[in-house]
Amino acid sequence: MARVTLDTVNKIYPSRHGPVHAVQDLDITIEDGEFVAVLGPSGCGKTSTLRMIVGLETITGGTIRFDDRPVNELTPEQRNVAMAFETYALYPNFTIAENLGFPLEVRGVDRKAREAEVLRVARLLRIEDILGHKPAHLSGGQQQRVSLGRALIRDPAVFILDEVMSHLDAHLKLQMLFELKRIHQSMGKTMVYVTHDQMEALALADRVAVMSNARLQQFGTRDELYHAPANRFVADFIGEPPTNFFDAEVTETAGEIALAVPGTDLAFTTSPARVAALRNRGGKRAIVGIRPQNLFITPLDDAGSVTATVALNEYLGEQSILTFDDKGVSFRALAPPDADAKTGATVAVRYRPADVMVFDTDTEALVA
Repeated sequence: MARVTLDTVNKIYPSRHGPVHAVQDLDITIEDGEFVAVLGPSGCGKTSTLRMIVGLETITGGTIRFDDRPVNELTPEQRNVAMAFETYALYPNFTIAENLGFPLEVRGVDRKAREAEVLRVARLLRIEDILGHKPAHLSGGQQQRVSLGRALIRDPAVFILDEVMSHLDAHLKLQMLFELKRIHQSMGKTMVYVTHDQMEALALADRVAVMSNARLQQFGTRDELYHAPANRFVADFIGEPPTNFFDAEVTETAGEIALAVPGTDLAFTTSPARVAALRNRGGKRAIVGIRPQNLFITPLDDAGSVTATVALNEYLGEQSILTFDDKGVSFRALAPPDADAKTGATVAVRYRPADVMVFDTDTEALVA
């Protein structure tokens, strides 16, 4: 295992239109045995980051260390990393046992020791009953586990997973999420998992590095990303359905600050800490963010609620997603499946002030 440190790492690619900054001033420390996800949309720099950790890409600037050892100039083999990809990359003419044992055979490990390791990894992955089969006879989930096993059997210092579940259907993905979590807990390996799927990242990782436009936006635990997003991008990218955002005016009446959405009847209050931060910051405008999970249907006579018209009710079985309209401004809330909220109905929605996030209009950074 290894502690992985990225110290002001940069990657610039040449192009006919000029240099392209794929990764900019990236600072991350992945602790020994930690499971970290690198999360972001396409083109954010996450795959370039992975390739630099592995040694498949040269580093334009900065330093990558495994423990205290700089690895910038080391080959992937010298770094002792193992990778599993979206594509399984299994040898079709080999049995599963032969596929698993091949990395050890290349290293010159004798047959008896090789067979023992194959059996150990197969038991860990729960595939010992298919060792005599060939890849063509396996399901997608089984092939992915074999691909993982071929990386695990090398006993690497760092284990890299690149979009390994992006092609699996929803049922197989849930199975693989469980298996990956179990494998990490069993082996305690340092794992770096690259994905665009926030559900995968939040379900698996101890900490998540969220990237956008070549820069790290936030590196933290699931709770930190969800409840205290560093900026509007993180608040929008983390959570499903996405966060509701409103351009608001900061008003103060009789010492009470409110965030009113112009042209609507919507007005929000927020926590005392954010009220104090708003006063210190000054300015008359802010961005309000509130998650659909934090909006609740309430009786129309509830004095602390806001009212809106139901524009759409998306029934999902275990819950409904309600889309509201207030004079042209739309927002969403989650509701029980039996909620009395027909399209066109006027309903009242309540929230807790502590759940109202406030972002700076210019920087889009979280206020307090």
